[in-house]
Amino acid sequence: MKKIVILLFSLCALWSCEDVISIDLEEGEPKLVIEATAIQLEDQEEAFIEVKLTKTFPYFNNELPPNVSGAEITVEVNDQTFLLEEIDDNSGYYSTSLPMIYNQDYILFIEVEGEQYEATTQLEPTVPFDYVEQATGESFDPDLTSIKAYFTDPEDEENFYYFEFNSERNGRVLDNSDDELINGNQVSTFYADEFEVGDQVTISIQGISERFNNYISILLDQTDGGGNPFGTPPATIRGNIKNVSNPDNFPLGYFRISQEYTTTYTIQPE
Repeated sequence: MKKIVILLFSLCALWSCEDVISIDLEEGEPKLVIEATAIQLEDQEEAFIEVKLTKTFPYFNNELPPNVSGAEITVEVNDQTFLLEEIDDNSGYYSTSLPMIYNQDYILFIEVEGEQYEATTQLEPTVPFDYVEQATGESFDPDLTSIKAYFTDPEDEENFYYFEFNSERNGRVLDNSDDELINGNQVSTFYADEFEVGDQVTISIQGISERFNNYISILLDQTDGGGNPFGTPPATIRGNIKNVSNPDNFPLGYFRISQEYTTTYTIQPE
């Protein structure tokens, strides 16, 4: 009994000596973050491009990143120029519709806060899903339900894929891959989570470039494949957008245009 009393006394002494230590972390100058994405749904001839402009902010800050308004944004393709308009005042969201043309350069121009930014990309094709199946006991946790969405990779092409899994119960999960080991074969994605019968999961496959595949791989490694990988990252990752006015003050973010196919699967009883 004496030992217990001594131990408790020692612990109380330690607690009473606790001090809160505040460390001031260095914060760099805020950088412009540009998220510019257009998605061609299936084989539609047009797609909306959405550009979101924000600024970086302290990593441990719980507030939303500040929006950047008042930008002039255009996209040039096939000798045509398309002007993006801000969706709402001070929202930082800009949008317009673009024609979907393969093997053509799309050039993004942004002028904001006295500096000019530019990026070039092309429409990246993909393939539809063949079918979806579910299983149990195929992951490390036997209680998880696995979903496999099968697709056929085109032969003699270099392809890169970006996947999204969305469900009301589990939110949004992201993944990406290349076809180095699967070229010309029918393969599947693999996603396991806690589901109940009747849950619906929307699965999408998007075509991406090799450069974006490398970019998103780093982001997903930092965010464990979930949530929003385009939020403020813990490390500076350069995308394909450059500051033509001041190259040293490069922005964060990426400009891409992707074809997308989606399918929705309902969890079935085993």
